Amino acid sequence: MQRQSDNGSAVVQKKHFWEGRYALWTIFFLALVVYGNSLFCGFVSDDHSLVTQKQGFFSHPENAIKLLVSSDAPLGEQNPYYRPVNTLSYMLDHYLWGLDPFWYHLENVLLHALASVLFCLLLAAVFKDRRLAFFVALLFAVYPVNTEAVDFISARNTLFCAVFSIAALLFLAKGKRGLPLLAYFLALLSKEPAVVLPFFLLSFSLTSKEESLKIKKSMLAGFFAVTAVYFAIRRLVLGAFTSKAGIGLSLSRLKLMAAVYFEHFRLMLFPFRLNAYYTPAWLSFDWYKAAGAAIGVLLLFYFSLSKKSPAAVRAGAQWIFWGLLPVSNIVKIPSASMAERYQYTILPGFVLILGYLIGNLSKKKAVAGTLAMAALSLALGARAFKRNFIWENDLSLCKSMIGSDPCNVVALNNLGIAYAKQGHLEKARQAFEKAVKA
Repeated sequence: MQRQSDNGSAVVQKKHFWEGRYALWTIFFLALVVYGNSLFCGFVSDDHSLVTQKQGFFSHPENAIKLLVSSDAPLGEQNPYYRPVNTLSYMLDHYLWGLDPFWYHLENVLLHALASVLFCLLLAAVFKDRRLAFFVALLFAVYPVNTEAVDFISARNTLFCAVFSIAALLFLAKGKRGLPLLAYFLALLSKEPAVVLPFFLLSFSLTSKEESLKIKKSMLAGFFAVTAVYFAIRRLVLGAFTSKAGIGLSLSRLKLMAAVYFEHFRLMLFPFRLNAYYTPAWLSFDWYKAAGAAIGVLLLFYFSLSKKSPAAVRAGAQWIFWGLLPVSNIVKIPSASMAERYQYTILPGFVLILGYLIGNLSKKKAVAGTLAMAALSLALGARAFKRNFIWENDLSLCKSMIGSDPCNVVALNNLGIAYAKQGHLEKARQAFEKAVKA
């Protein structure tokens, strides 16, 4: 990088680390390091019904056509999930690797590393601040609440959804024609939460003071048109636009939504006491949860609409707001009302705000800001690395769930099944008894 001195001669200006390709490789490498130990985990929980028990089905390439016109469900079952990109990836994995879980986990880790790098490129392209882009993408790469999405093979749909959604925004920022809509369509075919992307683009464009951040009406129309095509395909394949429960705002649904919002805000701010399954008791209504959820939503509105909000903070708040809607249970989620893997497509908004705050500190006090980022990234990465171990097998997963929630009936029952499969019948009996009493 050069600039002209007063006498016209060229003066070499120091190039910061985050301005080069080494920053991207650092993010990619750290994502691999933090999640490297997950490569030695096996198949757990839904992996059995969605991957291993479909071995015979995946063995016949002609069944790929069936995957395009069926739901992402165990054999012989139906559900409201249309995710052909995800199911086709399992078929390809089976063709290449059989049932060796190492390669399935490697694909998940690589997808997460790719999402982190694409996120960095997106932020640099939109906000023209490579320091901000590096700090934010680094946080996303190591944040421990992402462990379920990365370590759980059956959560790969979430990774695909994020990769293609971020790619769509990156192509849009780069002025690529056609590619943003194609990437968005693939995101929709990976997982349903991608459907909020056009609404995020619309709201961000309407509230942006900077002309460079406004989206062309023709492109916005294209995103909504792709959404309409997607819902038409869902209707043809699944026979419904949403789950059978549909959109509802009954009192019981509103109470559940308050608890779910509270938990999502808690996990963003304090990624501790993580759990792979949140029971109805955990998600029971309480007034402090309702107050916390209301305060969180009001803050999102404030930072989204305030003229004083920097563009990055405004974008982060709106990303969180729209990202929370599809997992809020305004449309009841059949598989799990609350799950940490849902955070994966929401978290970019939060780390954008957090990274902006640390980036500001770094600009004013370079050493203090850099040390703060390094310390925070190290602590978060260590937490994620440690948590990867719980996904080793069904036994370790169930023990972890019970450790966070001793009255988790589902975990206690699954623990008994895991013990029984290993021949530990007495331990299985004790686990089943605890499940009955819980």
